[in-house]
Amino acid sequence: MWFKYLVEAWGVIVILYAKLLTDADPYVLGFVYFACLILARGITTSYFSPLTAIASYGIGHMSIDECFYNMLSHMIGTAIVIITYIPVHKHITL
Repeated sequence: MWFKYLVEAWGVIVILYAKLLTDADPYVLGFVYFACLILARGITTSYFSPLTAIASYGIGHMSIDECFYNMLSHMIGTAIVIITYIPVHKHITL
């Protein structure tokens, strides 16, 4: 059960780092998001987006518990990026 939320958090981390480290290059972001979706196919339910989680709950495709855990995994992934970005950015320049 918890594996899909770990995948959600990991996808958020990868997508946010791709955005921050490439200055939001649309080609790189498109490739990274597509790669994350392909790797998480059949596992993820909100596709690394809190808006998708809320919309899925709103139309009845997701329970409130699953929506809450998806949102929590997105917040945890975002918090990890916020905490680790400056030390990582010091050592990686693209």
